[in-house]
Amino acid sequence: MSLFKVRELWTTKCGKDEVFEISSLLIADIRGQSFDDIIVGSHSGYLRIFNPQLDLEAEEYGTFKAIDQLIEIQLEEPILQIAVGKLVSGSKVNHLAILHPRSVAVYNVITKTGSTEHGDQCQINIVYEHHLKRSAYSFLVGGFGGVEGRDFLCVLGLDGTLMFYEQETLSLTRLLPNFLLPSPIVYVPHTDSFVLLNSNWHIESYRYQILGEESADRVLPSWSHNLGEDINDMRFLSLTTNEAAIFILTERNFYCFGETGILKFCKRLQYIPLCCHVYSRGEPSVMSMIVSDSNNLLIYEGSKLKWGAQLNATPVAICRASLESLQGCLVILTEEGELQCAYLGTEPTVFVPPPIQNSVLSNAELESKYASLQHQIATYSKTSKESLGAPTQKSEIKLTTKIWPMSDTDTTCGIEIYLTTGSSVHNVNIMIEVSKPLLAEPATHFIQTINDSVEVASKISVSEGDIWDLNCNIVCTYLSEETFGVVSTDVELPVKLVLELATPSRGQDISLNFTATQVVILSALFSDYSADSWNSTNSNEYAAGFRYRNNPSVTFTLTLNRPGLKYRLEGDSVTSLTLPVCILAKKLASKHLKSNQYSVGLNELFNAVDENIRLRNIMRETETELRLGSGQMRSAQRRLLSKMRDKTPCDMKPLSALIAYTHEFLMDAAHKLEGAQIDLNKNSHILANLLKFTFTMIKMTGTVLDDELKQAYEAICNTQHLSEDQGWAEITQFSLSHLLKTTLARSVRDQFTPDPHAEVVTNSFQLKKKIAIVIDRLLRGHRPREDRAVSPIMEDDEEGKEKRTDSLYDELESEEIRNLLKKSQHNLDHL
Repeated sequence: MSLFKVRELWTTKCGKDEVFEISSLLIADIRGQSFDDIIVGSHSGYLRIFNPQLDLEAEEYGTFKAIDQLIEIQLEEPILQIAVGKLVSGSKVNHLAILHPRSVAVYNVITKTGSTEHGDQCQINIVYEHHLKRSAYSFLVGGFGGVEGRDFLCVLGLDGTLMFYEQETLSLTRLLPNFLLPSPIVYVPHTDSFVLLNSNWHIESYRYQILGEESADRVLPSWSHNLGEDINDMRFLSLTTNEAAIFILTERNFYCFGETGILKFCKRLQYIPLCCHVYSRGEPSVMSMIVSDSNNLLIYEGSKLKWGAQLNATPVAICRASLESLQGCLVILTEEGELQCAYLGTEPTVFVPPPIQNSVLSNAELESKYASLQHQIATYSKTSKESLGAPTQKSEIKLTTKIWPMSDTDTTCGIEIYLTTGSSVHNVNIMIEVSKPLLAEPATHFIQTINDSVEVASKISVSEGDIWDLNCNIVCTYLSEETFGVVSTDVELPVKLVLELATPSRGQDISLNFTATQVVILSALFSDYSADSWNSTNSNEYAAGFRYRNNPSVTFTLTLNRPGLKYRLEGDSVTSLTLPVCILAKKLASKHLKSNQYSVGLNELFNAVDENIRLRNIMRETETELRLGSGQMRSAQRRLLSKMRDKTPCDMKPLSALIAYTHEFLMDAAHKLEGAQIDLNKNSHILANLLKFTFTMIKMTGTVLDDELKQAYEAICNTQHLSEDQGWAEITQFSLSHLLKTTLARSVRDQFTPDPHAEVVTNSFQLKKKIAIVIDRLLRGHRPREDRAVSPIMEDDEEGKEKRTDSLYDELESEEIRNLLKKSQHNLDHL
C-alpha cells in the first residue's frame, strides 16, 4: 500500500448499467484547439465527449457541470473501440473513427461557438461507413505504407483477418497464420509493420509491404520473439524520428522491445496488473504507469520505480491528458463508467501506528496462567460448556407448517410455512423437498431479512410415475449475527392427494397378508374421504379399493378380517403396493403390524439392479463410440481443409461421404446415449421404490434391529448417481462391503476382509449377492453359523461344476433368498 493517494480533480458517472473496457477511453485533440478532449464509448452504444473546465483556484473542485460534456449520443451498435485520424480524402482535419462489431464508421465533429454561458455546441455527422464481412475485434489508424498527410484503417477480425481501408476504399484483406484468439495489435511507423501475438504466444511483426503482396502464399514475419504468456495490453511509443519502443504488459511481466524486435528490458511484477499507459518526457526518458489489482498506481522510469500512489477506484483504462487548464492530468475510467481527472498527490495519510506494547510475561506469570488453563481443562464438563463459550444448539428460528384441507376434487395440496424469530436473521432460504413424481411449486423461497415472523406457501402437485413416498421435507437455512443456522421438519402429505377410492376387486396378481394385535376399520384408517366417496365406490369398513390419481388404471384393494386380526393387500405390481404398505406401517405402528412376506419384491429388485448395470454399460459403450467418432470427424475435417487449401484440384466426394457417414453415426450415438440416460432415470426411480418396499417389509418381520436396518437402508437407498465412473452400483457395492465387515460381520475374520477395488461395476451378480447377504443377515440377526467344511474340487466334471456353482451362494442361510438369487442369475444368463 502506497503512502500517498491520487487526488481527485473532477469526476462524473457515464450512464447507468453500462460496461466499459480498456479500449473505451481515448484522449485526443478532436476539435483542433491545441488541448485534449476525453472521448468515451460504451458497449451499450453511447458516445460521450468531455472537456472538463477545471477551476484550480477554487477551494473545492471536482463538481461536474453541464458545459463539461460536449456530446452524448447513442449509436445503434455497441462501441468496441474509438480512434482519431485524418481519415477523409482531401481533408487535413482529424475525424473520429468508431468500431462496431460488424462495421466501422468515420464521423466529423463540428463545433458551433456559443455566445452565452452555456458554451459551445458540438455535433457529429457520419462521413462514410464500411460494413464488415467478419466480426471485428479491434482496429488501428496510421499512415500505412509510409504515406504522409492522411491515415488509413486496419481492422483485426476475430478469425485473424486483417482488413485494410484506404479511407473510403477497401484495399487489402489478409489472413494471418498461427492465429487462434485475437490479441492487442500496434502499428510501428518506423518500420511500417504490425506487431501482435499468435496462438503460440510468440510476438510477431509483419511488414505492410509483405502483407500486400498477392504472390506470397504464406506470410512470414520480419521478426519474432517467444513471449510464453498472454498479453493484457500493448503500447507503442515513438522516442525519436529513428527510434521507437513497443511496451507489452502481461500477467506477471512488463516488456520493452525495440522496433526491430530487440528486447531492451523486462520488469518482473510482484502483483497482478490491470492496465498501463506509457509516455515520454523527452529523450531518453520513458515513463510507464501501471495499475495493480490492489488499486495502486506505480510509475516507472524505464524499469526503475519512481513513484507510487493509492487510487480510490479500480480502473480498466488510464491515460495522461493535456487539458485546457492542466497539463499532464491523469484520466481514469472504471468498468462501471466512473470517469475521473486526478493528479499525483504528495499529502501522506494521517494514520499513525500505535506504539508496540511490551507484552512479555515473566516465568512466574506464565506458570500461573498455565496452571489456570490446566485447571479449566480438568474441570471441564457438560455443565460448563456455556461458561467456556461452547455454541448452543438452540435455533433462532421456529418453523411450523400447516396442510390445507382438500376436497375430493382437488388435484393439488397447499402447504403453509410459518417462520418466527426472536432476533433479526438474514438470507433465509426455504427448500421444499418431495420425492418424484410429486412436485413442489415453488420449490424454494428466499427472504432477505426476517425481524419478527413471515408466512410463505407452496403447492404440491402430482406428475406421471409411480408414487411411493408422501413425506415432505422442509429445510430452512439462515444467517444471524453470530452463526449460520439450519432448521428442518418433516410433513406427511394427505393420502387424498395421490389416491382416490375405487371399486374393490379380487384375484389380483400379488397378495400381502398382515397381522396386528388390534385392528382399525378402514373408514377410520382413511378418514380423509367423505361418506359419499365410500358409498359411490361400494367400499366399506372391511373392503376398500383405491386407484392412483395420476394413473387410474393402477389399482389395489385392502380388506380387513376383523375376527382374525388380519389385513390383506392385493395389487397387480410390487411398485403399486409400496405406498399402501408404507401408509399401513405408519398408521398401524402402535398396533404391531407384522408380515413375513419380505421376499415378495426381491425378484423385481434383482431385475431392476440388472437393468441399472445394463444401462450403465450401454452409456459407457456409447460414450466410447462418441469419442472415436469425434476423433474420426476431426481427422476428416482436417483432411478436407488441407485439400481445399491445395491448389491442385482433386475429388472431394469420398471425404464428403465420410463426413456425412460420421455425422450420422455421431447423431445415432448421441440419441442412443440420451435414451439410455432417460431410461436410467426411470430405473433409478423404480429402484428407490422397490428398496423402500423391501426394507419396509423386512421391518415388519419384527426380528430386525432398527439401527441395523437404518444403516443398511442408508447404504443402498441413494439411487440418483449419474457420474461417468461412479454410479449407484459402485457406491452401493462399496457401502455394503463395508457394512458386512463392521455392523453385519459374522466373525472377527470378516472384519479383516480387504476392501474391494474401486472399479466400475459391469456385472450385477456380486452386487445382487451382497444385497441378498445383507438382507439374510438382517433377518438372521447375523449370528455366526457353524463352520462348514468345503472340500476342494479338483476335477472339472459336471458334479464339480455344480458344486462350484452352489458354493457361490454358500454364504446365504435363507433357502428362499438363495433360490430367488439363483433364479435371477439364471434369467440374466439366459438373456
